[in-house]
Amino acid sequence: MYCDFPSLGRCCFCMPLRRGILTFGYINLFFSAFLVGIYSYSVHTSYGLFAVYHGASLDMPAELCVAIYCLELVFNAVLIYGAHRKLMSYIKAYYYFALTTIVATVLVQIIDFATALNNGMRFYTFFEIGPLLLAALCIQIYLIVLVRSLIRKMEIQSGPNVYDNPLQQFVYDGKVETNGVYDSTVVPVEV
Repeated sequence: MYCDFPSLGRCCFCMPLRRGILTFGYINLFFSAFLVGIYSYSVHTSYGLFAVYHGASLDMPAELCVAIYCLELVFNAVLIYGAHRKLMSYIKAYYYFALTTIVATVLVQIIDFATALNNGMRFYTFFEIGPLLLAALCIQIYLIVLVRSLIRKMEIQSGPNVYDNPLQQFVYDGKVETNGVYDSTVVPVEV
């Protein structure tokens, strides 16, 4: 069965794609910086915090949480820089990082839930962390789809004589070729 990866033309149905990715990037950057501050304060005062990364609850030392969120901070900066400068390699680096972290987060959370079921302890975390994990995964997957759509759009637009007509997304519902040419059913109107 053939299944195609979705391609979005706009972010949240209202913003242009690159501007929406920049908005998500800045929000993630500020959130990561905030959590680096929280976890570094936890390391400094020896106050034990419960680690949450992309909605997954993890039992790890606060020093490792600081390192993970510093890495997240760096890759969010890479996404912002790449989106501002329209650099494909930077955007692809963030894309692969986001895919890796989401797969790792899901695997770690599945292992954590399985050990909780086997031990008969901490099963309540499934009901506490489950909705948070689901919401965070949906947001992260949406960002991954947006970044993938931007990469595909940049690959298509890298050819010669290609232009972007944003009105076409709303008015024309036919098929547009990969080189930006409309199909033969579109008749130009002389004015």
